[in-house]
This record gives sequence, C-alpha cells and structure tokens, in this order.
Amino acid sequence: MRPHLVIAGISLAVALACLPARAQDPEKIVDQYIKAVGGSKAISKIRTLAIEGTFTTPDGKTGTYTLDTRIPNRYYSELVVADQNVIEAYNGKSAWHQTQSGEVATLLGDEGAQLEAAGQYYNSHLVNAKKNKLGVGFAATLNVRGKDAYDLELTTPTGVKRHVFFDPNSHLIAKEVAVIGGVEQGVLYDDYRTVGGVKTLHDGPYAETREQLGGYYLIEAADLDAAIGWARKIPGGPNYSIEVRPIWPLG
Repeated sequence: MRPHLVIAGISLAVALACLPARAQDPEKIVDQYIKAVGGSKAISKIRTLAIEGTFTTPDGKTGTYTLDTRIPNRYYSELVVADQNVIEAYNGKSAWHQTQSGEVATLLGDEGAQLEAAGQYYNSHLVNAKKNKLGVGFAATLNVRGKDAYDLELTTPTGVKRHVFFDPNSHLIAKEVAVIGGVEQGVLYDDYRTVGGVKTLHDGPYAETREQLGGYYLIEAADLDAAIGWARKIPGGPNYSIEVRPIWPLG
C-alpha cells in the first residue's frame, strides 16, 4: 500500500472540523476566485507554475516538496526525504513515477488518470471549467487553520475528484486535497502577493528562505554519483551550498 502524504508549508497539524454547511453557489465561488487572482485574461498568460513546500510523513519524517507544471497538461511532483525521493509526473502523453527505491514505472488505470487530471487542473487554474467539462459542486463549509473555508468538489470527465477549499473573504485557495498517482495529498496555501497582475504565493506553501541563486551548470552525466563528482570540482564549492538535481525531459 502506498504511503499517505500530507503536504504543508509550515505545519501539518490542521484540524478540519465540520461546521453546519450553508448552500453556496459553486460557480460563483470559482468566479470570485478567478477575479481575486487577477482575472481570466491575466491567468491565461501563465505558461508554467512552480511551487515548493515541506511535508511530514505518517512516521514523523520531514521533507521537501516540488511541483512544476507547464501548459497544456504537463505535471511534475517530487517529494524528497533524506536521501530518498518520490517522483510523480505526466509528460503530456503518459504518466510515470519513481519510487523511493529508484524504480521507474509507467502508471496506468486510475493512477495514470489522476496524474493527467492533476496536470489539467494546475494548468487551467479553473478558467473555463464548464468548457473543460469540469464538474464543480459545493461540498461543505469546513475549518482550515482556524478559519471557515468553502469546500468545492471538482470532478473531471473521467471521474477523478479533487477538493479545493476557498477563503470566503479573500476568495483565494486555502487548501487542496486530492489523490494523485495513488497518493492522497493535501496542500496548504498562504500569503499571496501580486506579481505581473496575478496573485501568486510568496510565503506558502513553505517558509521563504533568504538564499540567493549564484548560478547553475547544465551537464550530462552517466548517473547521480558522476554528477556529484563534477559538482565537487566547482570553484569555491566548499564555501557555498550546491544542489544537484536531474532535469525533467519535457519532449
């Protein structure tokens, strides 16, 4: 059985206490969200999305979370705990994952459909939901981080469901919950800032660091050990933090 992961920025101790639900218009909630973010015209200019955060596993270990998407439906998610990482991705044609043991396999059936749906969702930003045949229904009013939130259930044409929680005051997304590639994931959002006419995350879903990127090298190596060997040769390397990452092929 695959692990249950809850992803959050600063804390994962989130109590979701059910409150008496009042019927809300789901389409109105989505429209208010789109307007609050910056409007459909501004949102449609977004070509890529990058989110970083932290998460805690059921046994108490912490790690980092990276999400990268690219229109029309490409999706890449990576969870790193210590020296192990788990990757879930949809390259526009097929879904695949890499397990903690490093095994890479294609995902079919429900798990593949979940990754494809995640790519469609994150790249659409809920614009033209009806045109994209995305079902939107009001589920309940729940408590997220001590505040009320409208829980909308989104359903794709293939039956994949996702719950998105909206702040009734700011109209922005406060939390998302979905099963992606067979893994249930919950993501908390916080501190939106306006960049280029669109509200984007600034301090969430992770605590912002004060680091600066000094530059990068793009190399081709036989494996991770070889790449680390080249990283050790970078001038001044012992005095700085150097990160080695594989590149996700988009073609």
